[in-house]
Amino acid sequence: MGMKKIPIEQLRPDMKFSKSLFDKNLNIVLAAGKKLDAYTLKNLKLRNVEYVETAGELIEDAPIPDEYKKDKDKDKDKEKKKILVDKDTAKHLEIYKDTVTNLGFLYNRYKDGMSFNTDKLQRLASALVNAIMIEKNPNTFINLINITGKGEYLYNHMVNTTILAVLLGQQIGYSIVKLTNLAMAGLIFDIGMVKIPAYISEKEEKLTAEEFNKIKTHPIYSYQIISRELNMPVEIARVGLEHHERWDGTGYPRKIKNIDISEMSRIISIIDTYEALTKERVYRPRQASYDAMKTVLGEGSKKFDPDLLKVFLNMMSIYPVGSHIRLNNNAIARVISADPVSPFRPTVKIVYDEFGDKVDDGEIIRLSKEKDLYIIKAVKSASLSNEEQAKAE
Repeated sequence: MGMKKIPIEQLRPDMKFSKSLFDKNLNIVLAAGKKLDAYTLKNLKLRNVEYVETAGELIEDAPIPDEYKKDKDKDKDKEKKKILVDKDTAKHLEIYKDTVTNLGFLYNRYKDGMSFNTDKLQRLASALVNAIMIEKNPNTFINLINITGKGEYLYNHMVNTTILAVLLGQQIGYSIVKLTNLAMAGLIFDIGMVKIPAYISEKEEKLTAEEFNKIKTHPIYSYQIISRELNMPVEIARVGLEHHERWDGTGYPRKIKNIDISEMSRIISIIDTYEALTKERVYRPRQASYDAMKTVLGEGSKKFDPDLLKVFLNMMSIYPVGSHIRLNNNAIARVISADPVSPFRPTVKIVYDEFGDKVDDGEIIRLSKEKDLYIIKAVKSASLSNEEQAKAE
């Protein structure tokens, strides 16, 4: 089936299509079967995208554009804004969205053959570092990642990875200069992916051996772009080259191991893996934060720097902030803070009591101080009611 062009003016929030939507450079903008949200649509317009292409059809249960839909869209946007966010997290929403939008703008200019503005990249990195350093509670930014991240995968993934990397860098005593370089590396390490055709990077079926080999070239592209075209410091370029290298030498592209991999690359490799697992892709569902952490820990002894992994675990806990757990009294709670001393006993907030009733303003419990309460299992957000899931995410 041939590709059809759809002008941006004909797109509306909540539309979904049977096949993925692509821009003129064949970069995916909406995965097959996923609803188009207002934020992604706004981002496309800011990028001056005139049309998208798809081989699919509008799925019938998606809304049909008409003049009455505009008012309903406004109402839905208002409803989305009702998602409960604590005030400390809410104050950083704008810098998050601004960073994602501007990063997308920089990348798309580069894809279109224009120069990449490294000064603007440094300003984005510095603004993120400053915001994180001013915020006294690191869990605020972990919460921010949990409630945002809608829209184009690459740019949200890069910003989320950068935030977690800076938080980890703080934990190991990086200076503000080094944190800024780490943030710049986090925002640009995957730029080589722009050289990989979207039909490969967003393929919905299993990759062929040839296609996977093409994917494995993107770190080399990243290094060449960062070091040669953008003239950025070698420690930033090395992150582009080494973020898929592994502690045991099983990574790519050079199969180096241990401390031959730069420390910044070792930081990004842990977080890049964890963060990617928690996001839904066209070829696999997202993992719950708890399951993603288990996956990373399961590979940790061989794949990642064990000392840095330990710091990451202490920062996130085995039950990451934003995940849900069931207590031994049958209540369900949301994790709101990790405990570095007792990673299996975080601070939680009750969302369903022991009788199964939803609690709007539940009790906050520091499990490390409660001898009689403990976690019996993680609870997937999908098993909560739609209302509670919207509130939690």
